[in-house]
Amino acid sequence: MPELKFDKTKCADCEAISCLVKCQYMDFEDKNKAKQEWQKLINGEDSSVLTSCTTCYACEEYCLFGNHPFYLIVERQEEKGILPAPRPIVTMWVNQCQPVGRFMVGKIEERALSYCFLPQFNTLVKGKLFDGIAWSAIFGQEFFCNAVYLHYAKASVIKDRLPKIIDNIRNQGIKELVCLHDECYGTFTSLAPAYGIDMPFRPIHYYEYLYGRLKELKDLIKPLNTKAAYQRNCS
Repeated sequence: MPELKFDKTKCADCEAISCLVKCQYMDFEDKNKAKQEWQKLINGEDSSVLTSCTTCYACEEYCLFGNHPFYLIVERQEEKGILPAPRPIVTMWVNQCQPVGRFMVGKIEERALSYCFLPQFNTLVKGKLFDGIAWSAIFGQEFFCNAVYLHYAKASVIKDRLPKIIDNIRNQGIKELVCLHDECYGTFTSLAPAYGIDMPFRPIHYYEYLYGRLKELKDLIKPLNTKAAYQRNCS
């Protein structure tokens, strides 16, 4: 089973403790206190971090060393049986997304769209923006990214299922996967590498794909002269 690529020596050399000091949901203005609590977590001891973490994922970006603090928190939460969500909800998610051999694929080509396990993405795939790729799509539990289990302290589920999910995508002959689901992109570009899982295809974020298509179709664009704000999701 894949193991997290975490290097505790990087944390020992870290003076910023950004993973905790910058957290918006924990009060760690005192770096010494933050260092102590993080060391407890590394050692597998009880730490307030394990119960205070809201699983927002931000410390993955705050870490100056790319040492995967959030994934370590999730690992420790699971080891100690600390559930960030009610147990019935966790059980429901684990069961309903279990791969059972049911999935849908279109006319798959080397570049394909991923609907993950969210059928509503099908409503987005319309018009000129998706000419030439609309029929090349995958959907179902067999292609579900599994990132949601980070919010439920279930790293073991991810480590068990993710390599199989990636193999399922590879077996479709896909070389480039356009991820309509943000968490799919996060899984394939951050989570999988953090656990040493090789990626046999290139993940493409939905917005990267849209940007490329808009450049190709720039002569057809009519500016609206309006401003829009985009709020990123957690993962």
